[in-house]
Amino acid sequence: MKRNLTEISQELNRQSDWKALPDLIFITDQKTQPFPENIIESLPHDSMVIFRDYDHENRAELASALRYICKTKGIKFLVAGDLTLALMVDADGIHLPEHMINEAKTIRDAHSDFFITGACHANTVLEYLPKNELDAVLFAPIFATTSHPETLNDPTLTIGSSTLKDICEDISVPVYALGGVNEMTAKQLIGTGVAGIAAISGF
Repeated sequence: MKRNLTEISQELNRQSDWKALPDLIFITDQKTQPFPENIIESLPHDSMVIFRDYDHENRAELASALRYICKTKGIKFLVAGDLTLALMVDADGIHLPEHMINEAKTIRDAHSDFFITGACHANTVLEYLPKNELDAVLFAPIFATTSHPETLNDPTLTIGSSTLKDICEDISVPVYALGGVNEMTAKQLIGTGVAGIAAISGF
């Protein structure tokens, strides 16, 4: 029987050492998912939303509206790359793009209750990840994805499930798989040790 992304992410989380964490993360992107509120309404209550939409003309207003929906549903809400906005909408935390990941300690010291995630990519040097400051990392791209068109023709630019498994074994931070993850590819994540799935177009 075909399983949806939620069911697969729940299985991945059950298999992992991170059962107290959300198993499914939705990352907003108006171009790909123009109605994020519909996706959020369909998420299980223990999911997480990362509000990206860096270039949205009404970013603060949209963040506030989506934060409200998440709060009523018991879904964690993080703002990507903008501490001021995260504080303004009373977000549960912040998601740091890779170029901001070295700010994790400063943010943690000032906001100890924040849930802090960071973005990591295929060429990330793992030993450079800040120690004990990130609650989770999102590794991408795991599979080929249209958001990174170069991966469609060059599989060496993706991380793949085998390398992802090695990453999960090498670091003591929960890992979420991002990039080309959908109902078809997510099954390849079984046994990797990921805490769950992060997706945009996969919903």
